[in-house]
Amino acid sequence: MDINEIKLKWVSSETNKEANINLWDEKADYFGNYTIPSFENDNFLQLFKNENLIHKDFKILDVGCGGGKYTIALSKECKEIYGIDLSPKMIECANINKDKNNIKNVYFVCDDWHEIDIKKSSFYKSFDLVFASMTPAIQSASTFEKIMEASRKYCVLRCNLKRTDSIYDKIKKELNMNTKEKNSTFLYALNMIYLKGYLPKVFYEQKTWLYKETLEKAYNNYIKKAKTEIEIKKEDENKIKEILDNISKEGYIEEKINSTLATIIWSVES
Repeated sequence: MDINEIKLKWVSSETNKEANINLWDEKADYFGNYTIPSFENDNFLQLFKNENLIHKDFKILDVGCGGGKYTIALSKECKEIYGIDLSPKMIECANINKDKNNIKNVYFVCDDWHEIDIKKSSFYKSFDLVFASMTPAIQSASTFEKIMEASRKYCVLRCNLKRTDSIYDKIKKELNMNTKEKNSTFLYALNMIYLKGYLPKVFYEQKTWLYKETLEKAYNNYIKKAKTEIEIKKEDENKIKEILDNISKEGYIEEKINSTLATIIWSVES
């Protein structure tokens, strides 16, 4: 398979941009409320140090930064760091956390990575390190290629290799949505890196998350999440609500997510 074949096959699954923005706006309070991770307690950050990817004079870009957890965590290790996300509320939370911690070298941008023309923007070859961690901003050949277009030295992509969602998997099955393992990001990305002549390193990690929210909030979030993948009818919304009603406990929903993560690290320096 050559790069052109990958570009034809690896295309975005996003069907509704507005639903996608609304979904992440809804999750902003959850993802924006965090303790800043450290190099001692976070496996992902440890890779940055162990692989010598960060320096005090570096300019860094965090793609799909969300509430800015990793953007802020790396701010003390570089000259400047930028975070970009399409959710206005995520960026609002990121700026609140930035101000709360009195950080001056972090800059957050609200924009859609899918739509930016990197070669015509100020991002082109502007960063010593570009990374993307667990973000839907990277879900096609074109969005992935932009990481390399923005970087002049190092690139990092962290994505799901295998994932199970205790609730959302049931919803996808009920609505006849695609239930195949979504490991295409990892496989396509790895192939594109090799085909471009780079030699990546790959690291693996097992993670488990528990995500708890009120039943009313869960109705909105799971319906919006489904809308980012398929067209949803009223009867589909009712099916989602019925599933959530049946598994709720004392007015709350708790989802367990098990994931095998893969982190790909490579250099684009000539």
